[in-house]
Amino acid sequence: MNSMIKENILDIGVGLFNKKGYNGIGIKEILDEAQIPKGSFYHYFKSKEDFGLQVVKRYSDSTLTFLRSHLEDNSKSPKERLIQFFDAMQEIYMKKEYKEGCLLGNSATELADINISFAFLFQKEFLKYEDLFEKCIQRAIEQGEINSDKSAKKIGAFILNSFEGALLRMKVDKSIEPISILSEFIETEIFE
Repeated sequence: MNSMIKENILDIGVGLFNKKGYNGIGIKEILDEAQIPKGSFYHYFKSKEDFGLQVVKRYSDSTLTFLRSHLEDNSKSPKERLIQFFDAMQEIYMKKEYKEGCLLGNSATELADINISFAFLFQKEFLKYEDLFEKCIQRAIEQGEINSDKSAKKIGAFILNSFEGALLRMKVDKSIEPISILSEFIETEIFE
């Protein structure tokens, strides 16, 4: 039961972070949204920072599950996996009316320069995302879908970095086009 309460508070945190960012919310707003007393919050979290770190981790774990469902789907070729991942992202963000983007990227922009604990967590979680892209690219190289002198690691990093940038532009432009352009580039320029 206690873990369900904590998970609910973290899910509320993900929603609030997506709408307002870390600095845009206060503990009272979290308490009101979760309908819990202040003491309950501090039963689960040492501080707002601890809460924030756990929210980022919760979001990242969920994102990793989603990424794995696409990038580790052995019923498809690596190229199909990547293209279907970007197709799914376009659908999701069109439904969200080009809002939110990646909580990890948004929070990193807000906090990485000012809080070492958050910066370390962002780096660690981004490396997990990058690793999944790298492994998919490595399989594509092994299967002859990519003929490149670049390493799978560099291509995976390029895809993740480009995707985070595309999400930023999507939010600014209120258009899915930045993700669409990235997907097309990957399909035509990285793959043979």
